[in-house]
Amino acid sequence: MGFLDKVKAAFAGPDIDIAEEIAKVEPGHQVIGHARVVASAFERGGGVASGPNKLLGKAVEAASTAASGARHVGGDDGTVARDLPRAADLHVLVLSDRGLSLWDFGMTGTSTPPDHVASVPRASVASITDTGKKAQGGVTVARVSFTDGSFFDYRIMEKPDTAFWEAVARFGDAG
Repeated sequence: MGFLDKVKAAFAGPDIDIAEEIAKVEPGHQVIGHARVVASAFERGGGVASGPNKLLGKAVEAASTAASGARHVGGDDGTVARDLPRAADLHVLVLSDRGLSLWDFGMTGTSTPPDHVASVPRASVASITDTGKKAQGGVTVARVSFTDGSFFDYRIMEKPDTAFWEAVARFGDAG
């Protein structure tokens, strides 16, 4: 184990069983698979500029958020995708017998119990596909399409992401 691996391990905390933690919060929840994700169209913000540059910074952040939203979130107001959170937070995307849900396990992804963020019923999920694009750090961008014609892109923060795509196949087969 190299130095950076040791530092990462010290801050990451212990591995947790996501399915077990979800079952504690929602008994009977049959988890098919999961992955740590960040919304590709996350809302930019938090600049540190001051004085006259502060307004320019806010304008750039607003323009960047709008441009990213146009590429990574599709559908009209009131559609499933438009109702999903766009915060720049690490969430766990869970595929289950009930559908798709997002959970907040804290900044390191290991804090329990998790907070429920959002859910989409299984009947509303049309598909989950690899966009073929990579985000910063070389992570895969996955597109979740919904039966109302909307879509939402997520950055899969796990490399390799093979286990997630195997779960997507099981999710599709079981639906």
